Amino acid sequence: MRTLSFFFISSILFACNEKPTNGKTLVVDVRSKGEWKQGHGRGINIPLPELEKHKQALLNYDTVIFVCEKGGRSQNALSYMNAQKEHTTVFKNGISWVNYQ
Repeated sequence: MRTLSFFFISSILFACNEKPTNGKTLVVDVRSKGEWKQGHGRGINIPLPELEKHKQALLNYDTVIFVCEKGGRSQNALSYMNAQKEHTTVFKNGISWVNYQ
């Protein structure tokens, strides 16, 4: 378990190293609150349908990495946030944390 957790966190850190940041990186799990309660990695939970009401807060980060169970919802979150005008935040579709439990 620790090896897999280390792999996941290392993967996130590697993905974030593409752009110099001031340390403001956030992992956002876009699964439902019920799925989140069943188990999750580090980061916060913003279910995909609630993403719009949190978009301004997400734009305060240098890098935001979206994760979900299989990658579909995180890809939708990525597309939505990248469509926002005039921002410098880097949005990434992270790996599925579920695969590395």
